[in-house]
Amino acid sequence: MGVTDDVERTVELARHRKHWTTIVLEERDDGEWLATQGGVPVEGHGGTAAAAAAEYCRKVEADDA
Repeated sequence: MGVTDDVERTVELARHRKHWTTIVLEERDDGEWLATQGGVPVEGHGGTAAAAAAEYCRKVEADDA
């Protein structure tokens, strides 16, 4: 399976999802990571991209509770 097949599959999945979102992960100059999403006033911080994304998701979930 090639990269093109993977991209086409992802695009097809996106067409069928109504609640698709993107979390932006940015590595800061100090090596820490920042996770944000447009229109959401929440930030996640961490030593890795995964840690920042996980913190972001926990904060969003806590805000929805």
